[in-house]
Amino acid sequence: MNLTRKIILIIGLTTTLFLSVIFSVLTLRYNKQIENTLLNNARTLYRMVVAVRSWASEYEGVLVKKKENTQINPFLAHPILLTQNGDTLVLKNPALITRELSEMSKHFLGDASFHMSSKKYINPANKPDDFELDALNFLETQKEQKEFFTFETKNNKLYFRYFAPLYTKKSCLSCHSEQGYHEGDLRGGISILLSADYYQKARADNLKFMIFSSFISIIILSVILYLGLRKTIIRPIEGLTEAAERIETQDYQFTLQPFSHGSLEIQKLFKTFERMRQSISSYLTDLQLSEKKYRSLIENSLEAIAIGNQHGEIIETNKRFHQLFNNSKVSFKGLRISDLIDKKSIKPLTDTSDLPRDTKHYEANIILDKDNRIPVEVFEISNIKLTQEKTISFFYLRDLRLRKKLETYSLQMEKMLVLGELSAGIAHELRNPLFAISNNLDYLRDRLSDHKDFTEIYPELLESLNKIHKIVSAILDYATPHPPELKRIDLIQVIDQCLILVRKKFEKAHIKIKQEFVGDCFTVKADPHQIEQVFVNLIMNAFKAMDEHGELTIRGTCKNGRTEIAIIDNGCGIPPQDMDRIFDPFYTQFDSGTGLGLSIVQKILTQHKIKYKVNSKVGKGTSFILYFKKA
Repeated sequence: MNLTRKIILIIGLTTTLFLSVIFSVLTLRYNKQIENTLLNNARTLYRMVVAVRSWASEYEGVLVKKKENTQINPFLAHPILLTQNGDTLVLKNPALITRELSEMSKHFLGDASFHMSSKKYINPANKPDDFELDALNFLETQKEQKEFFTFETKNNKLYFRYFAPLYTKKSCLSCHSEQGYHEGDLRGGISILLSADYYQKARADNLKFMIFSSFISIIILSVILYLGLRKTIIRPIEGLTEAAERIETQDYQFTLQPFSHGSLEIQKLFKTFERMRQSISSYLTDLQLSEKKYRSLIENSLEAIAIGNQHGEIIETNKRFHQLFNNSKVSFKGLRISDLIDKKSIKPLTDTSDLPRDTKHYEANIILDKDNRIPVEVFEISNIKLTQEKTISFFYLRDLRLRKKLETYSLQMEKMLVLGELSAGIAHELRNPLFAISNNLDYLRDRLSDHKDFTEIYPELLESLNKIHKIVSAILDYATPHPPELKRIDLIQVIDQCLILVRKKFEKAHIKIKQEFVGDCFTVKADPHQIEQVFVNLIMNAFKAMDEHGELTIRGTCKNGRTEIAIIDNGCGIPPQDMDRIFDPFYTQFDSGTGLGLSIVQKILTQHKIKYKVNSKVGKGTSFILYFKKA
């Protein structure tokens, strides 16, 4: 319910209640006045009757000349007196006078009359009716009361009944002492009957007038009060409400003018509200500029940034954060940073004692999918206070993939440099002795060809010498770079040529070779000799990893505009802790290996800008996948 309706309701209820009380009191007072008028009239008539009775009682009755219609009191001992002149006088005692006056009142007073009654009546005409009997009983029990009255309806007319007592006086004992009365006893009373029809009509007319007056007064007073309140209070408050609603919608571009018809307090409120609007507008303008500045810094940051609430749940991220996770549409709201990283990969980068309170600095891998991880550097600052009760957390994620590649490349270059120096030394130190040993071994073979002992050790010596030659040649090939000579080659033909070289070894070991090529995208640009060296090394590594009855699968497919060649074995697999070392020079899992095969493979693939991927599970096998661009 709005303010106007509330004020109308309050004014209506207040004026209705106030005027209802006033007019109710006036009505009751008017009714009481009418009742008092009837009561005073009855009292006056009663006093007049009592005065007449008292006068007659003082003279022990009144003698009147008898006429034809003169009533004689049969209850008196000597009701008639004859005079010397022969006139007959009739004694009228107070009771008879009162009764005769009562009869006369019915004719002369209209709707007003009176009647004398007593419990110990002599004349049946003085027998009390129900009202008079109730009054006598009341006055006998409530001796301090001197009157009894009520309203009574007879023949559909309203009457006011009044009863007042008659007490026995000394002058009354001459007639009533025989009835056992004593001076001061209640002998009876005078009952007054007054018509109250005009009272009822006046009361009804007054009630109608009061109701009508109340209705008109309520309307007039409510309208006056409403117009006054609307002008001085409601309209100013409506103006303030409209201004507050505009402020709620962040519209501050207006001026609130003081209300000229309002009170000093209202005008002061308008001025205060206007100052508040200006202050809020100025503050929010500065706040928006500050927010734009810091939001722009966050959005345009080269690093991924996330902001969390006091519970660590993400509430805001920048574009770089979505780019880091290769997803620009999915919302991260409600997640925690701990839900996005591999907890096992966390490595502290700074001693916590060197960091500010509630700050963490560590390296971890974020989870893109089941098989894809990205190394990141994380700065985590928590409990940043915005207000006394509200805090936020700040997360800064730096992509370490390029750094890791550079570190790997730098380490590889260092290894290559060391290996180059080492190979150069080996070339100088071993080639000449090997050449001399080879020549001397050939010489001994010619001279001692019929010597049994020599012929038995010669093959072993020759195999050892060839193995040394092979190691030296591999080192020299690795240390001495040869730029690739790119030609259009058919990968299937290159693989077939490689299989010709190794097929006998596979057949001897009962290892099956399975080829699967789908599509027509196997023509690429590459150095055929170097690519052949890559496939031979990968196939021989697979051979060494498998026991008898193994299976080598060479699978070629065309996907996303590039050629994929997968070398898949079901051998022993590579332990997870060794995956980062398989390309290191001289690292090998096999006793007969030199540890340079995969190093040479990696070098050739890098020179050709061919991407690769290695998947392996211990006990399940290894797959080496090469991604060639189409020629």
